[in-house]
Amino acid sequence: MPRPNYENIAQDKKTRLLEAAMKEFAAHGYQLASINRILESAGFSKSSFYHYFDDKLDLAATVFIVCAEPETKLLELALPETADAFWAELRRSSIERLEKLETKRLEYDCLIRLGNAMLSEPDLAARVMPMFIPGRQKMMAFFQRGVELGALRTDLPLTTQMALIEAAKTAAYKSTFPGDTVPTDPDMESFSDLVIDLARRICSP
Repeated sequence: MPRPNYENIAQDKKTRLLEAAMKEFAAHGYQLASINRILESAGFSKSSFYHYFDDKLDLAATVFIVCAEPETKLLELALPETADAFWAELRRSSIERLEKLETKRLEYDCLIRLGNAMLSEPDLAARVMPMFIPGRQKMMAFFQRGVELGALRTDLPLTTQMALIEAAKTAAYKSTFPGDTVPTDPDMESFSDLVIDLARRICSP
Protein backbone atom coordinates (compact mmCIF):
# COMPACT_ATOMS: atom_id res chain seq x y z
CA MET A 1 0.00 0.00 0.00
CA PRO A 2 1.18 3.60 -0.45
CA ARG A 3 3.54 5.16 2.04
CA PRO A 4 2.12 7.61 4.63
CA ASN A 5 3.40 10.56 2.56
CA TYR A 6 0.84 9.68 -0.11
CA GLU A 7 -1.92 11.26 2.00
CA ASN A 8 -0.09 14.58 1.85
CA ILE A 9 -0.01 14.89 -1.95
CA ALA A 10 -1.88 17.92 -3.24
CA GLN A 11 -5.24 16.77 -4.59
CA ASP A 12 -4.56 17.95 -8.16
CA LYS A 13 -1.27 16.04 -8.26
CA LYS A 14 -2.90 12.94 -6.80
CA THR A 15 -5.68 13.12 -9.39
CA ARG A 16 -3.15 13.44 -12.24
CA LEU A 17 -1.19 10.45 -10.99
CA LEU A 18 -4.24 8.24 -10.47
CA GLU A 19 -5.74 9.11 -13.86
CA ALA A 20 -2.44 8.46 -15.63
CA ALA A 21 -2.12 5.13 -13.82
CA MET A 22 -5.72 4.14 -14.62
CA LYS A 23 -5.15 4.83 -18.32
CA GLU A 24 -1.91 2.86 -18.34
CA PHE A 25 -3.29 -0.18 -16.52
CA ALA A 26 -6.51 -0.09 -18.57
CA ALA A 27 -4.54 0.01 -21.82
CA HIS A 28 -1.71 -2.40 -21.02
CA GLY A 29 -2.69 -4.50 -18.01
CA TYR A 30 -0.50 -4.98 -14.96
CA GLN A 31 2.51 -6.80 -16.40
CA LEU A 32 3.05 -4.51 -19.39
CA ALA A 33 2.19 -1.26 -17.64
CA SER A 34 5.12 1.17 -17.51
CA ILE A 35 5.85 3.28 -14.47
CA ASN A 36 7.91 5.58 -16.70
CA ARG A 37 4.92 6.25 -18.99
CA ILE A 38 2.68 6.88 -15.99
CA LEU A 39 5.13 9.36 -14.46
CA GLU A 40 5.69 11.16 -17.75
CA SER A 41 1.94 11.51 -18.30
CA ALA A 42 1.33 12.68 -14.73
CA GLY A 43 4.32 15.01 -14.59
CA PHE A 44 5.98 13.14 -11.70
CA SER A 45 9.66 12.44 -11.24
CA LYS A 46 10.89 8.99 -10.26
CA SER A 47 12.14 10.34 -6.94
CA SER A 48 8.68 11.74 -6.22
CA PHE A 49 7.05 8.43 -7.10
CA TYR A 50 9.24 6.43 -4.74
CA HIS A 51 8.53 8.98 -2.04
CA TYR A 52 4.93 7.78 -2.12
CA PHE A 53 5.08 4.16 -3.35
CA ASP A 54 7.48 1.25 -3.01
CA ASP A 55 6.84 -0.17 -6.47
CA LYS A 56 4.32 -0.82 -9.24
CA LEU A 57 2.46 -3.29 -7.03
CA ASP A 58 1.78 -0.54 -4.49
CA LEU A 59 0.48 1.77 -7.20
CA ALA A 60 -1.68 -0.91 -8.82
CA ALA A 61 -3.29 -1.83 -5.50
CA THR A 62 -4.00 1.83 -4.76
CA VAL A 63 -5.53 2.40 -8.20
CA PHE A 64 -7.66 -0.74 -7.94
CA ILE A 65 -9.03 0.35 -4.57
CA VAL A 66 -9.89 3.82 -5.92
CA CYS A 67 -11.65 2.34 -8.95
CA ALA A 68 -13.50 -0.33 -6.97
CA GLU A 69 -14.64 1.85 -4.07
CA PRO A 70 -18.00 2.74 -5.71
CA GLU A 71 -18.69 -0.96 -6.27
CA THR A 72 -18.32 -1.68 -2.56
CA LYS A 73 -21.07 0.86 -1.85
CA LEU A 74 -23.55 -0.55 -4.36
CA LEU A 75 -24.30 -3.77 -2.55
CA GLU A 76 -27.80 -3.05 -1.28
CA LEU A 77 -29.83 -6.25 -1.23
CA ALA A 78 -33.52 -6.27 -0.36
CA LEU A 79 -34.49 -9.15 1.90
CA PRO A 80 -36.69 -11.49 -0.19
CA GLU A 81 -39.83 -13.28 0.96
CA THR A 82 -39.60 -16.40 -1.23
CA ALA A 83 -36.90 -18.70 -2.62
CA ASP A 84 -37.54 -17.48 -6.17
CA ALA A 85 -37.36 -13.87 -4.99
CA PHE A 86 -33.97 -14.65 -3.40
CA TRP A 87 -32.45 -15.62 -6.77
CA ALA A 88 -34.20 -12.75 -8.57
CA GLU A 89 -32.81 -10.22 -6.09
CA LEU A 90 -29.33 -11.69 -6.37
CA ARG A 91 -29.46 -11.26 -10.15
CA ARG A 92 -30.95 -7.76 -9.95
CA SER A 93 -28.20 -6.59 -7.62
CA SER A 94 -25.49 -8.14 -9.79
CA ILE A 95 -26.75 -6.50 -12.99
CA GLU A 96 -27.30 -3.14 -11.26
CA ARG A 97 -23.76 -3.14 -9.91
CA LEU A 98 -22.39 -4.01 -13.33
CA GLU A 99 -24.43 -1.34 -15.12
CA LYS A 100 -23.27 1.38 -12.73
CA LEU A 101 -19.65 0.35 -13.13
CA GLU A 102 -20.01 0.39 -16.92
CA THR A 103 -20.88 4.10 -16.82
CA LYS A 104 -17.30 4.79 -15.68
CA ARG A 105 -15.47 3.37 -18.70
CA LEU A 106 -11.90 4.11 -17.65
CA GLU A 107 -12.35 2.80 -14.11
CA TYR A 108 -14.23 -0.25 -15.42
CA ASP A 109 -11.50 -1.17 -17.93
CA CYS A 110 -8.84 -0.64 -15.28
CA LEU A 111 -10.69 -2.93 -12.85
CA ILE A 112 -11.01 -5.63 -15.52
CA ARG A 113 -7.31 -5.55 -16.40
CA LEU A 114 -6.12 -5.47 -12.78
CA GLY A 115 -8.74 -8.07 -11.86
CA ASN A 116 -7.29 -10.31 -14.57
CA ALA A 117 -3.84 -9.75 -13.08
CA MET A 118 -5.01 -10.79 -9.62
CA LEU A 119 -5.69 -14.29 -10.95
CA SER A 120 -1.93 -14.75 -11.32
CA GLU A 121 -0.59 -12.11 -8.90
CA PRO A 122 -1.51 -13.24 -5.37
CA ASP A 123 0.33 -10.31 -3.79
CA LEU A 124 -1.91 -7.86 -5.63
CA ALA A 125 -5.03 -9.80 -4.64
CA ALA A 126 -3.93 -9.90 -1.00
CA ARG A 127 -3.61 -6.13 -0.88
CA VAL A 128 -7.03 -5.29 -2.30
CA MET A 129 -9.32 -8.07 -1.07
CA PRO A 130 -9.74 -6.68 2.49
CA MET A 131 -11.78 -3.79 1.06
CA PHE A 132 -14.48 -6.26 0.06
CA ILE A 133 -14.94 -7.69 3.58
CA PRO A 134 -17.95 -5.47 4.47
CA GLY A 135 -19.66 -6.44 1.21
CA ARG A 136 -19.00 -10.11 1.89
CA GLN A 137 -20.54 -9.73 5.33
CA LYS A 138 -23.70 -8.25 3.77
CA MET A 139 -23.75 -11.09 1.25
CA MET A 140 -23.41 -13.63 4.06
CA ALA A 141 -26.47 -12.15 5.78
CA PHE A 142 -28.37 -12.28 2.49
CA PHE A 143 -27.39 -15.91 1.97
CA GLN A 144 -28.52 -16.72 5.49
CA ARG A 145 -31.94 -15.40 4.47
CA GLY A 146 -31.74 -17.76 1.50
CA VAL A 147 -31.24 -20.69 3.86
CA GLU A 148 -34.28 -19.62 5.88
CA LEU A 149 -36.39 -19.48 2.71
CA GLY A 150 -35.24 -22.88 1.49
CA ALA A 151 -33.41 -21.38 -1.50
CA LEU A 152 -30.07 -22.73 -0.31
CA ARG A 153 -28.95 -26.13 0.86
CA THR A 154 -28.45 -26.78 4.56
CA ASP A 155 -25.96 -29.66 4.40
CA LEU A 156 -22.99 -27.32 3.76
CA PRO A 157 -21.94 -24.27 5.81
CA LEU A 158 -22.59 -20.95 4.12
CA THR A 159 -18.87 -20.19 4.11
CA THR A 160 -18.27 -23.38 2.13
CA GLN A 161 -21.05 -22.58 -0.32
CA MET A 162 -19.71 -19.07 -0.91
CA ALA A 163 -16.19 -20.44 -1.38
CA LEU A 164 -17.50 -22.93 -3.95
CA ILE A 165 -19.29 -20.15 -5.82
CA GLU A 166 -16.15 -18.03 -5.84
CA ALA A 167 -14.05 -20.94 -7.12
CA ALA A 168 -16.60 -21.70 -9.85
CA LYS A 169 -16.73 -18.01 -10.82
CA THR A 170 -12.94 -17.81 -11.11
CA ALA A 171 -12.73 -21.01 -13.16
CA ALA A 172 -15.54 -19.85 -15.45
CA TYR A 173 -13.92 -16.44 -15.93
CA LYS A 174 -10.56 -17.95 -16.84
CA SER A 175 -12.11 -20.26 -19.43
CA THR A 176 -14.52 -17.65 -20.84
CA PHE A 177 -12.02 -14.79 -21.00
CA PRO A 178 -8.56 -16.37 -21.33
CA GLY A 179 -5.37 -14.43 -20.80
CA ASP A 180 -5.80 -10.70 -20.38
CA THR A 181 -9.03 -10.44 -22.36
CA VAL A 182 -11.17 -7.36 -21.78
CA PRO A 183 -14.80 -8.51 -22.15
CA THR A 184 -17.44 -6.28 -23.69
CA ASP A 185 -20.41 -5.04 -21.68
CA PRO A 186 -22.73 -7.70 -23.18
CA ASP A 187 -20.08 -10.34 -22.45
CA MET A 188 -20.00 -9.32 -18.79
CA GLU A 189 -23.79 -9.28 -18.52
CA SER A 190 -23.90 -12.81 -19.97
CA PHE A 191 -21.14 -13.85 -17.60
CA SER A 192 -23.08 -12.40 -14.66
CA ASP A 193 -26.04 -14.59 -15.60
CA LEU A 194 -23.71 -17.58 -15.88
CA VAL A 195 -22.41 -16.97 -12.35
CA ILE A 196 -25.95 -16.79 -10.97
CA ASP A 197 -26.77 -20.05 -12.75
CA LEU A 198 -23.65 -21.71 -11.33
CA ALA A 199 -24.50 -20.45 -7.85
CA ARG A 200 -27.99 -21.85 -8.14
CA ARG A 201 -26.71 -25.23 -9.30
CA ILE A 202 -24.16 -25.39 -6.49
CA CYS A 203 -26.32 -24.16 -3.64
CA SER A 204 -29.89 -25.21 -4.37
CA PRO A 205 -31.20 -27.99 -2.07
